[in-house]
Parts: sequence; C-alpha cells; structure tokens
Amino acid sequence: MPGYDRLLVASSKGGVGKSTAALGLAAEFARLGKRVLLCDLDFTSRSLDLLTGCEDSALFTFADLLDGVDPDKASATPFPELPGLRFLPAPSMKRVRELCAARGKEEGDLIREGLDLIAEEHLCDFLVCDTGGGLEQACEAASRFPFVLVASGQSQTSVRAAEYAASRLERCGAGTMRLCVCSFDLSSVKKEGRAGVIEMIDSSSLQCVGVIPFDPGLQRHQDKGELPARRSPVTAACRNIARRIMGYDVPLFEGIPSLYRRRKLAL
Repeated sequence: MPGYDRLLVASSKGGVGKSTAALGLAAEFARLGKRVLLCDLDFTSRSLDLLTGCEDSALFTFADLLDGVDPDKASATPFPELPGLRFLPAPSMKRVRELCAARGKEEGDLIREGLDLIAEEHLCDFLVCDTGGGLEQACEAASRFPFVLVASGQSQTSVRAAEYAASRLERCGAGTMRLCVCSFDLSSVKKEGRAGVIEMIDSSSLQCVGVIPFDPGLQRHQDKGELPARRSPVTAACRNIARRIMGYDVPLFEGIPSLYRRRKLAL
C-alpha cells in the first residue's frame, strides 16, 4: 500500500471505536517521529477532548480556526507525553450554526475551508481527523482526504453500516478506503458465531488495513483521559496500522500474541 499523510476516520454507526482508532493512530504516528495534528470533526459528541484529557487545556476549536485565529496557534494544544502530537478540538454544534449564519455558508463549506487552511499552513506531517456517526461531517470532508479509514465492529449491523459508509463516501469524493476492525473479540467468533475478519472483509467489500482487539482495560484509560499502555494489544494494533498507512509491509497481527497464536480462528 502506498503511503498517505492525511486520513479521515469514519463510520455511519456510532460506538464502533472510531475515536479510539483516530487517537491511537495519531499517537503512533507521533511515536514514529512525525508531527501530527489530531482534529475532531464530530460536532455533536465531541469526545476526543475527553479521551485525550485535553478538555481543560484546549483554548481553541476548529471554529476558532475559521474565525481568524492563527492556524498554528489554534492547533497548539499539546500532549505532554507526545511532543509531536497536537490536538484541535471540535466546537459545539451551536457554535457551528452561529458561524454558518454569520458567514452565510453551509457547514460543509466551513469544514472544507478549515481543512484547506490546515493544508496551506503545513501544520503537520500527518493529519488525522475523527468524525461523528451518521457520516454528515465525513461526507463533507471526504474530498479533502486521499485515505479514509472506515471503522466497524463485528456485529452484522456494524459491518453492513461499513459497507453503506464506503458506498456513500465514494460518491462524496473519498480517496482510497480501507476497513478497520475495532474492538475485535476473538472469543465471540467461536462462542457467539460473530464475524471473523475475512467474513467482515467479504461483507463490507473493503480491504482491511488492520484489526484493533477488544481490551477490557481500555475504558478505564479513556475515562481518565489517558492513552492505552505502550505494551497493550490496542497500542500494538494501532502501531501496525500506522506503519501500513505509511507504506510499510506489516503482518496483520504482529505484536498481538493473543490474536497471532489463534489467527486461523480470527480470520
């Protein structure tokens, strides 16, 4: 796979692990020595500031970027443990509507304008954008991204939602799209007959860029605004995906012993 430096994380279904994937990938790009901007375009849930622990330290949002704040200043919320990673939070939907009314523009116009500003200012080596469930923001932003990661869980409804998301995003001008399997529970494949990776690929009609395993301890870290432990399976999976996006050839379950040992069942 060729390397990409701008990626959009999308899903037409909420709660599938989209924000976890976006944050994990941004962190791994930074650990690989890149300057990374993590941008939250989910104007309804706005969860990334909580997951990152930046809810009190973030001074500006995506709306401030559009309102004339210097782009470098607007995106200056740092991560103490990852100097190469910066964060641009989502504004409230009320703030977005006020800005639309003041400018006489639609929400999609403002999203594309902000993304163009980020590109023009060369603020980062890698741009990772999270979006909300429902595809509204994702479709508005899709034409600005050469790579879109479609997140999906194992349930039939989630996989079907991924297929729908890919079809709609393609019509909106998205570039290369890949499936990211999130919160993959190996035990449920055998005990509950839930989808394995190959079945998810077949059902969604998307090639798979990686599998992020279910981690019962992840919620605890997220509630504290912390990144997962460096040696956790989630971190290993995000590192694998980040390296694939950069163009490296990485085995599917590298560094994830729980899945590698039982890869025939997982697949």
